Amino acid sequence: RGDVLVDHLLAIAANEIKTPIDGIDTIEPAFGLSAKWIQEKNRIKAELAGYTLIDPTSVIVTHLSEMIKKHVDELLTRQELHHILDNLKKTNEPLVNELIPNIVSIQTLQKVLCNLLKEQVSIRDLETILETLGDYAPSIRDLDVLTEYVRQSLKRSITSKYIENKQLKVVTLDARIENMIMESVKKVDNGSYLALDPNSIQQIIQSTSQEIDRIKDLVPYSIVLTSPIVRVYYKKLMDQFIPNIVVLSFN
Repeated sequence: RGDVLVDHLLAIAANEIKTPIDGIDTIEPAFGLSAKWIQEKNRIKAELAGYTLIDPTSVIVTHLSEMIKKHVDELLTRQELHHILDNLKKTNEPLVNELIPNIVSIQTLQKVLCNLLKEQVSIRDLETILETLGDYAPSIRDLDVLTEYVRQSLKRSITSKYIENKQLKVVTLDARIENMIMESVKKVDNGSYLALDPNSIQQIIQSTSQEIDRIKDLVPYSIVLTSPIVRVYYKKLMDQFIPNIVVLSFN
């Protein structure tokens, strides 16, 4: 739910803008930025002052698209997955028939795709995803581990969206923290979970938060780089406290 003033424009100020402008204070809904609803007559004044102006329709569309991105893993139903596989059959029927459902169950495929979508990883390259699952699914039951193998197969498409001028700017996770996490992983029948003590969790969260705050004005994305075996556990831990952080592995 939200309120949109259809006869106004949403004006968002960059941090360095000092010129005040008349309007109704609000919060931009998609990214939580401070903003004002201003009247059309103030458009030129706002533009000259450096405000970003957004019309009401674009405000709604941007908010909806961000909400869909944020919750897209909840929107991939079994029915949707069947539609996706039917489309893939048009170009690569042997692959689908060979793997689904005898080698890779629909349930496994859905869970892995949802894991990828939860971290904003595109699932368009379904052929690579299926081929990777075909290689590992018969011997690995842990869905998080399967997802990590798929991520490694999609490495170029995952990293390319964070690269600028052939560079990837990251914070690397200290080896002591990695060892602490690995020593706290507990295995169960169908997977594994992290069993860190509360004090250690608090220290890791605090340290990560400090590093992210230190570089947030220098980089477009906050990226932490970890070893492949630690990545999934560290990311799940961060999601509870710093949900927008990107965690990549060396692989």
